[in-house]
Amino acid sequence: MTAKAKLPPAPKDPKYRQALGLGIGIWDYMEKNQRELGDTFTLTLPGQGPMVWTSNQDMIKDILKLQEEQVDASLVQLPMDLGEHNTVFLNEKEHQDSRKIVIPAFNTTRLRARAPAMHDIVTEHINSWKVGQKLNVPRMIGDITLDVICYTLFNLRHGERKDRYQYLMGNWMLEATSDTMFTFGAIFGAKNFRQWLNKKYLARADKNQGGNGKKGILPWKRAVDLKVQLADMIREDIRDIRRRMDESETHLLSVIARAKDDKGNLLSEERVISETIGLLIGGHETSAATASWFAIWLQQRPDVNDKIRREVLESIQNEGKFDPVKVSELPYLTACLNESQRLTPSAVGFIRWLRQDTQLGSHLIPAGSSVLPCIYLTHRDPAIFGPDVLEYRPERWMEGKKYLPSEFLPFGGGRRACVGLNQARQQLRIAFAEFARRVEFTSEYQHSNKMPRSRMIGGQTEPEKGVWLTVKQIRPESYGMPDTVGAAETATA
Repeated sequence: MTAKAKLPPAPKDPKYRQALGLGIGIWDYMEKNQRELGDTFTLTLPGQGPMVWTSNQDMIKDILKLQEEQVDASLVQLPMDLGEHNTVFLNEKEHQDSRKIVIPAFNTTRLRARAPAMHDIVTEHINSWKVGQKLNVPRMIGDITLDVICYTLFNLRHGERKDRYQYLMGNWMLEATSDTMFTFGAIFGAKNFRQWLNKKYLARADKNQGGNGKKGILPWKRAVDLKVQLADMIREDIRDIRRRMDESETHLLSVIARAKDDKGNLLSEERVISETIGLLIGGHETSAATASWFAIWLQQRPDVNDKIRREVLESIQNEGKFDPVKVSELPYLTACLNESQRLTPSAVGFIRWLRQDTQLGSHLIPAGSSVLPCIYLTHRDPAIFGPDVLEYRPERWMEGKKYLPSEFLPFGGGRRACVGLNQARQQLRIAFAEFARRVEFTSEYQHSNKMPRSRMIGGQTEPEKGVWLTVKQIRPESYGMPDTVGAAETATA
C-alpha cells in the first residue's frame, strides 16, 4: 500500500496569528511550537502554502540533499523586489549556471585581496566616532557594510558617485524591508506583492522614466522610485564595463556584467541589475543582524571581549602589524562569532519549496509545501551541543569537535547556501577585532543577562529596538603596534 503524503501537526492559531508570531518574537514562537507539537510542525500564512519547520536531524540531512529538480525556487515568498531573474528565484540549470558566475568572485584569493580595504573602511568609521557618541549597531554595521559593498561591487571608495550609490542603496533597503512592506506581503502573499512591485518597476524602466527623488506617501511608491534610480546608475556602469571589457577587473559588477550564458551571450542588463541588488540586500541585512546579536553577547561578557583584544594584540606582535587576513582567521575570535551565530542566528531558517511528494526523514511531505530547517532550534539542541547548550561558551568551538553541516548552519546549506558567507564572516571578524582593540563601549546589556525581543527585518532576525552602544573610550590606531607597546591610551571619557 502506497503511503499518503501528510503534513506534520500544526498549531490551532489562525493564519494571521501565525504570521504575527513569525514577525515579532519569532524565537519565542518557534520554542512554543516545538514544546507543543514536537521537533517538526506546520505553519500556514495568508496567501501561502504550508510551511513545514523542523529541527529533526534526519529531516535536515535529507533537505540538504534535495536535488534541483525536486524544488521550485520561483515560489519563494519574499516581498522585496530583487528582480524575478535573481539567482534566488531560479531553478535547475539556470540556477547552477548563475551561481557559477558569482561564486568565483568570493574565492579565497579575492577575499584576501579585499581584506586591507575592509580594514581601512572600519578604521575610517572608528576614527569618525566621538567619546560619548551613541551608536545603533544595526545602523553602524550597516553603514560599514555599505562602504564595503560599494568597494566590492563597484570598486568605489570615495567620491560623489560612491556617496550617491550609498544613499540610494541605504534608502531603498530602508523602504523595501519596512514593517509596512512586509505586512502587505503577508496579507496579499509575498510572491504576489513582489511580482506586483517588479511590474511597477519594469514599467518605469521600459519607458525610461527615471526616479524623481520625491518623498511619496506610499512606501511601495518610494521603494519603486528608489530602485529605478539605483538601477539607472547600475545600468550606466554596466555599459561602461562592457565598452572596456577589461578582464583584469575583479569587482563584482564587472565580473557579472562581463559574464556570458551557455550560448555565449552576455546577460541582459536587467539580469545583471537583479543579481547586483540581490548581493546588496544579502550582504547588508545579514551583517547588520549578525553584528547586533554579537555586540550584545560581548557586552554581557566583557571577559570574552578582553580575551579577543589580547588575541588581536598578540597577532599584531607576531606579524609586526595589524594584518587583516591573519586577524580574520584568529581561532578565538572565530569561536566567539560562531557561538553568537549558534545561539542567536540572523536567519531563523531557510526554505525549499517541494515540486512533488518527498520523503524527508520519517515524514512524506506533500507537493506544494515548503520545508524549512529551523536554524534557531537546531542550534539549541542539547543532543548536538551538550547540556550547556544555552550557555554562551566560545571554547566549545576549540575543543576538537567538528559539527556536521546539518548541525551548524547559520548561512543555510545545501546547493543554495549563501554565496557571500565567507566575505560576511571576514568583514565581521575584522570589524570586531578592531572594536575590541581600539574601542570601549557601554550599554544597558553590560554585565546583564537580559536579551531583547527579536523581530524580522528584511528576512533577518534583529533585536526589536536595535542595540545602542555608547562610546566610552577610543584608542589610537597605533595602539598595540610593536613600536608603541604600552603607549598611553587616549580619548578616555
